[in-house]
Amino acid sequence: MDQRNVERDFWIEQLRLALSVIVCAVVFAVSVTWFTTADLDTHSRTHALALSFGLPLAIVPIAQAMAIRLRLRLLRLHLKFRKLANSDDLTGLANRRSFTERGAAQLEASRAKNSLSGLILIDIDWFKQVNDSHGHEAGDETLTHVAQTLIHAAPPDALVARLGGEEFTVMCKVKDIVALSRIAEALRQATESTCLIYRGEVVRVTISLGLATGRADDTLSALLSRADKALYDAKNCGRNRCTLAA
Repeated sequence: MDQRNVERDFWIEQLRLALSVIVCAVVFAVSVTWFTTADLDTHSRTHALALSFGLPLAIVPIAQAMAIRLRLRLLRLHLKFRKLANSDDLTGLANRRSFTERGAAQLEASRAKNSLSGLILIDIDWFKQVNDSHGHEAGDETLTHVAQTLIHAAPPDALVARLGGEEFTVMCKVKDIVALSRIAEALRQATESTCLIYRGEVVRVTISLGLATGRADDTLSALLSRADKALYDAKNCGRNRCTLAA
């Protein structure tokens, strides 16, 4: 769930809670006043009841607003730390920790629905040459550039992550292996056809991709292992290509 949805749910819950507290405070104050002013004359009792009704309406919302403000700050801090824990610092993609958790959940959900999960393991070709030729800053810019290219070329509901170094992965629901191959080829072409301008120099890279689809008894580790073997074959066969797992 993204931050906007979390905050929306937070406000809905806080408004419900605030309304409940205000109603309870008013009912309690009026009830106590009603029973404790029975011996007063009508005018005095009416005045006391009006105060018991009005004071909670004036004071409780202010106290609730202060409490909500504090809880909102705590929520945003929590969301910030959760994002830092699950995001790659450089690219903003899901990190390995987040991918492991979300990928395993997606694989389990696909198995429960009898649908198919596809995994694409991606490695930037000759990435060391970028660092050697242009410096490590250019390497970081290249990683960010490739990450953004993958995000825009992948299906909207795909899980795109950086596993570390120059290795990325894209996991998504697919109809069959043909559909997964089309997605992988779109990722490859998008990377090949775009470039990064770094300090006036054009930096171009390509990617190699290993593809695998989930099996009935698969774990995420097993799926990754098959995709990794396919990626190894893609790199051994000349790079800048997509290879299906056996």
